[in-house]
Amino acid sequence: MVLLGQCTESCGWVAAVAAALSWGSFGVPIKGEKATSLNIDPLVMQSYKVIMCFLTAWLVVPLGEPFSFTPWGIVSGVFWVPGATAGIYGIRNAGLAISVGTWSSLIVVSSFSWGILVFREEVKSIPGAFCAMLMLCAGLGGMSRFSHPPKRKEDVVEEREKASEMVPLTSTGGDVEQMTTTAGLGGKVAKRKGAPQSADVVGAAASTVNIEKSTAPQDGGRALTPPPNNGNAPDNIILFDGRVVMTRRQLGLLGAVINGTWGGTSLIPLHYAKAKGFGGASYVISFACGSAIVLVVVWILRYLFNMHRLSWSHRDAYAALPPFHLREMWLPGFLSGTLYSIGNFSSIIATTHLGQGVGYSVCQSAMLVSGIWGIFWFGEVKGAA
Repeated sequence: MVLLGQCTESCGWVAAVAAALSWGSFGVPIKGEKATSLNIDPLVMQSYKVIMCFLTAWLVVPLGEPFSFTPWGIVSGVFWVPGATAGIYGIRNAGLAISVGTWSSLIVVSSFSWGILVFREEVKSIPGAFCAMLMLCAGLGGMSRFSHPPKRKEDVVEEREKASEMVPLTSTGGDVEQMTTTAGLGGKVAKRKGAPQSADVVGAAASTVNIEKSTAPQDGGRALTPPPNNGNAPDNIILFDGRVVMTRRQLGLLGAVINGTWGGTSLIPLHYAKAKGFGGASYVISFACGSAIVLVVVWILRYLFNMHRLSWSHRDAYAALPPFHLREMWLPGFLSGTLYSIGNFSSIIATTHLGQGVGYSVCQSAMLVSGIWGIFWFGEVKGAA
């Protein structure tokens, strides 16, 4: 590309700012009203992003960039697609400001470490850079602590009242009966252990809550589920047969951490691709094609996983896949994908001209933009009443 071929470091700084603005805003449609009301699956939302990334990548060809491909783009996709899917889950469950702030901070630490310790990129002061990372980690801890203020008394009372509504169950005379509820059903009992499960319940395995019910005490042959002690049962998710219990917000933060540690290394392969002549705009097509390939593989794996859970039934496995809700989600989905694509293109330019340690780290200023959206638009941070 003739124009970008004449770029200097100033182009890298402009691209970094553009990436920060775009990446700080792409999560707004993800947390928007339509996506929330439909409870859109994170992999579906990631698919919209990958599709737009793939479609917009070809715009560099009419601008003068010849078609070229390097397998390093597939490696980038292996990092980005699963990591970004976890990041979307984080936005939906922990909030836009805290999720983007979490993974952006981790990406800064990772990028500085790779750039300074591995790639030996020059910085003015190595001790100063590491002190800055420590301050960033301290800020991350404070943001996580104060973005979730204490609940108001009336909210706690309301939650306890809801939790005290006991669900009548028919006694089976067994010792312990395990029930499964889904968050999408508002805490109502969906299926009983041993009963055939529908594709919707099985497909919602990542968001199921297991409730163990003792058949004693009983009242007229009917057992009642005792209210949880914390009064916040719908927010608790039990994993690995009860060995791990996490709140929905904690699981969302875990998704953000996964995106920051795994997905945040998606442009590390760019360093090795540059050695073979793939840098800047020439890497955009490789990144997009590689991500599309990885996305298809992820969907196939999810389909096979559904088949395994549903007695190898092709029809049930397909029915268990999450819907795209194209009629309702095409606009927010493609808008989110377009914003991310702009940020991705800009980050590649910034990383090419400024390096992994500086360029990609500056792009993570997106946490400031997402913080503004989260606090002032979505009202994610509120003081205790």
